[in-house]
Amino acid sequence: MRRAPFVLLLLSAATAALAQPGSQRPATSPPPTASAAAGRCGVCHPSERVQFERSTHAQEEVRCVSCHGGDDRSLAQAVAHGAGFLGRPRRDDVPRLCSSCHSDEGKMRAYNLPVDQYALYQTSGHGRRLAKGDMQVAVCSDCHGAHDILPRSDPASRVFPLNIPRTCGRCHGGNASAAGRRGKPDDHREYLSSVHAHELFDRGNPRAPTCVSCHGVHGAAPPTVGDVDKVCGHCHTAERRYFTAGPHREGMIAAGLPECVSCHGHHDTSATQPQRLASLCATCHGGKSKQVTLGAKMWTEYQAAATQIEQAAALIERADAVPIQTDDYRARLEEARTYLREALPAAHAVHEETVTGLTTRARSVGAEVASEIYGNLGHLQSRKLVLVVFWFYVLLTVVVLRRFQSRAARKD
Repeated sequence: MRRAPFVLLLLSAATAALAQPGSQRPATSPPPTASAAAGRCGVCHPSERVQFERSTHAQEEVRCVSCHGGDDRSLAQAVAHGAGFLGRPRRDDVPRLCSSCHSDEGKMRAYNLPVDQYALYQTSGHGRRLAKGDMQVAVCSDCHGAHDILPRSDPASRVFPLNIPRTCGRCHGGNASAAGRRGKPDDHREYLSSVHAHELFDRGNPRAPTCVSCHGVHGAAPPTVGDVDKVCGHCHTAERRYFTAGPHREGMIAAGLPECVSCHGHHDTSATQPQRLASLCATCHGGKSKQVTLGAKMWTEYQAAATQIEQAAALIERADAVPIQTDDYRARLEEARTYLREALPAAHAVHEETVTGLTTRARSVGAEVASEIYGNLGHLQSRKLVLVVFWFYVLLTVVVLRRFQSRAARKD
């Protein structure tokens, strides 16, 4: 109880010290860097200030007035929204406004950013439609955000690779979107069912294609007939090499059919299914055509090689359990699988000898491995039989000797 006056005395002293001039941070002291970038605009626009303070623009000392004009040092609306104030820019002015910095070599050199993005945008489907007065097409802020612009490497960014499908899907997916209102298909939903989306989201492959991989970024536009195989060939190099060597490319271009996607789908690209060799050709060539017969032959050859490899793989597992050394067999079987994997891209050449050359080699290697393992297992069985016979005679000899010993003991 005697300590109470002493505690009160300390609290009084602390309060007095805080009240002394210079003991507190002045009310007019500058806020942290991000808040300083927002200036006093955040007093009336707090939600925008919160978004802006997280953005890469605020971190690089871009201010509200850099885009909106006015005076961010005053709380008086007449001054803050005074000379040079732009307010909210019109949608068709947004690309030009962003380019006032992003097309300036002097400003972008330090960040090593390209300065041709506005020019590319003007050539894109978005830019061309915007120039015609379509206010529903995407502008910079639709893809990058308005105040919450983050670098592409930030997982929260709208243009982070895993977020790009959702960003594009805001316009190109669903009946409620702009694309849906125009009667276009739900490209976003189709993409989510594709092997590309499976690679990106389920397997976490950062190199898996997203919308911008095929359509471009600021110069986004759908690839035209004659260019589709070039776009797909960025990733599928072997497939394109065989495809351009075969008859399909020129024939499809002449018929106005987009290459690759005519067989594999547009946004809903399916995984490789070798069995489609037996049926896919009928889609264009009819059920009794020579092309269908050719496809069936290629599928038969592929299936025979795959079966032989599976049988050899099962024998390797048996040999492992014995155990028999199988490292060499496994290496050779991987060689067979490599030939078989190459057979699927080779099918794009639509040339029977090209495919059968690879499947025959795959099947031959698999057959050799299987034959050698059978031989080793056979030798092992023979050795086991010899050992059984040997130990039988040993046991028989022991029994006979013991009987002689017993008889000799009884005679004694």
